[in-house]
Amino acid sequence: MVRVLDAGWRLGQHGVMEALRIVQGDATAPQGEGRKIIAQICNDVGGWGRGFVLVISRRWPEPERKYRRWRRERTSNDFGLGAVQLVQVQGDI
Repeated sequence: MVRVLDAGWRLGQHGVMEALRIVQGDATAPQGEGRKIIAQICNDVGGWGRGFVLVISRRWPEPERKYRRWRRERTSNDFGLGAVQLVQVQGDI
């Protein structure tokens, strides 16, 4: 069970400010219409094996494979602080 905390205000659809809401549930099963992004923020050490990533790996093996490869080949790519890697795990996630 993951709880998403209220983080204040955000710019919503059509440029209207909206309050963020608290959502409780499984972060690996995001709710709502349209595409969704599950964000996992990490350092640049390259570890994978503690915390939320274990839940991700149990549900979908591909993010771990891609992350490990990205780090292993870091001399020829952009792996490092501030870099972003997107891995599609389902049609809308």
